[in-house]
Amino acid sequence: MEKVEVLGIVKRELKNRHVSPAELARQLETNPSSVHGMLNRPTIQVQKLIKLSEILKYNFFREIALKLPYKDPEIKRSDFEKQELKERIKELEIEATTLRRTLKDFIRG
Repeated sequence: MEKVEVLGIVKRELKNRHVSPAELARQLETNPSSVHGMLNRPTIQVQKLIKLSEILKYNFFREIALKLPYKDPEIKRSDFEKQELKERIKELEIEATTLRRTLKDFIRG
């Protein structure tokens, strides 16, 4: 398995968004030396990564997950969620049928 360089990903996104360590420090409400330290450590705390995701509007966790060779977790949906999804599917099927009819009528015009 390849090593996931989390801080490399963070640094890349900071660069892509032209966010300086000083600006990041302001948004994290900390001093620039703390940001420099965070970016030069070998690891980063999950809560910090969540905060960086919020600040940069980037899902670091999704990118990291895509690099991992493991199976996705099973998501167990409640009966209520399943019923909501079934109802939404039914609505979309009705909408698709209506759009097909409208398109046929338009073409025949």
